[in-house]
Amino acid sequence: MTVMMIMLMAGTLGVSALTMTGLENSMAGAIRMVEEGTDAAESCVGMSVNVIQNSVDPGVVPATLIAPAGPVPAANAAILSQEINGAPVSMRNNPDVAVGAGNAPNITMAVNNYLVNGDIDFLYSKQRAGSDENTKDFFYRVDCTAANAATGATSRVIAVFDCLHLGSDTCQRRAL
Repeated sequence: MTVMMIMLMAGTLGVSALTMTGLENSMAGAIRMVEEGTDAAESCVGMSVNVIQNSVDPGVVPATLIAPAGPVPAANAAILSQEINGAPVSMRNNPDVAVGAGNAPNITMAVNNYLVNGDIDFLYSKQRAGSDENTKDFFYRVDCTAANAATGATSRVIAVFDCLHLGSDTCQRRAL
């Protein structure tokens, strides 16, 4: 009877150890997928800043950044140019979205197994303190969502940037 009890306890310990190992592997896989999705969304944020820096001074999105060569959908390039420059005023903080109902992404990218859509919104501008009237800081919100259709995993990154207008390619990420 004692041997049977010891065998039962050893079996129970063995099954629980196997269950815990499987659970740990499952959690590690889920964490890896979240990190991959976040990295994909962060790459969209970086590309969005590149689009802003290359578009703000000329007033239009350069042809090299428009699809099929670039990440900006051709149908949305004119609207994005207006959004980046905040003109007309109705384009400031435009309610368009990158994903969901009525989506019209400003940036579309494929990163590994993720489809990444991004939205760039001009928030406001203000004159830089201690500078002439032409030197302004432009503030933008960049909202990027990465989705993996095979697994259903999604990650979203939202960032606010302060970009110096006129002859500078400086954009600084601001805390939300």
